[in-house]
Amino acid sequence: MSNSRNHFLNNLASTKSRYNLGAGVPPISLYPQFKASEYLAEIEKTSGENLLNYHQTPGYIRETAATAIEVNEGISIDFKNIAVTNGVQEAIALILSCFRTKTVACLDPSYPGFEDAAMILGCKLIKLNLKTWLTDIEALAPESLLYLSSDFSNPRGSCLTEEERIRLAEIAEKKNFYIFDDATYRPFYLDAPTPSLYSINPERVIHAISFSKILAPGLRTAFVYLPSSLAPVFINNKANLSLNNSGITQALIEFWLKSNNYQLSAHLGLAKKRLKENQKVLQRYKIDYNGGFFCTFELDKNVDYSFCDTLLKREQIAVLPMQLFSDNKLYMRQLRLCIANVDNEDLETVLQVLLNF
Repeated sequence: MSNSRNHFLNNLASTKSRYNLGAGVPPISLYPQFKASEYLAEIEKTSGENLLNYHQTPGYIRETAATAIEVNEGISIDFKNIAVTNGVQEAIALILSCFRTKTVACLDPSYPGFEDAAMILGCKLIKLNLKTWLTDIEALAPESLLYLSSDFSNPRGSCLTEEERIRLAEIAEKKNFYIFDDATYRPFYLDAPTPSLYSINPERVIHAISFSKILAPGLRTAFVYLPSSLAPVFINNKANLSLNNSGITQALIEFWLKSNNYQLSAHLGLAKKRLKENQKVLQRYKIDYNGGFFCTFELDKNVDYSFCDTLLKREQIAVLPMQLFSDNKLYMRQLRLCIANVDNEDLETVLQVLLNF
């Protein structure tokens, strides 16, 4: 597979098509308006000059980040073990830079931003079979790194059960390895959330949350909650690779969080209403979906890039083959659908076209 998959996905996000179920684009039109100019006007009254200067490498709103995880997850954390990064993608690259001489692993299929960054950095990458991964990780070398999304993973949209989370945390402790939990889609539970992996073992789990999906991708901001043993090297690597985050963006995020009582998902009511309506459509087609942005759809024939390209040209429908995320032949008939940015009527139309195309 190409090393430019993230570049391809980013371009797809800005592609104009009638039905874009290809890119993980958030339904920003359903969120309360993010009034950046008004927020900045208020911020400049008290800290305008500071916004334009250099800032400490790990971020100057770490105490705000600590409050956010306490409010949303009930977890108290020393703010010194938090870093603010330019999205979760930078967090992925930084954590991989901490494990360049170690083994890194992910599930198959997995988010290409992790796999491709691991290849660029020259990491030893192992891809784990979905059916046996919870057993296979027993063989990971000490001080390895496992990447996954325990809540609504990209590309499959799946979640770990509470039992799987507990078992995974136990194995990580026993075998002395770390877990990077990409929690980008965690705020999009449609029912009560499962306890976070980080809450089970914070000294083995890196918990990364993004504001790209719950506010806007253009903010390029994520909070990374680190085990105390990893925080110093992670922050040191950030100092050498990206120095610090924009003070302007950090100020905007902090102002928004304080204005919303540090809640990460309370403003997502309309978006979740759409997702619940889409869930009903998917259930009629026997497609498993419980939240997040993604689901998989299996056809009775192989689907590849050519199929998706023709579909886009003829029907103005953008979807992705699971071939983008895995070379495993088990997924040759599957598509990844991002359902967050279409309503239930459009989703029904798309599924009918896919079945008859």
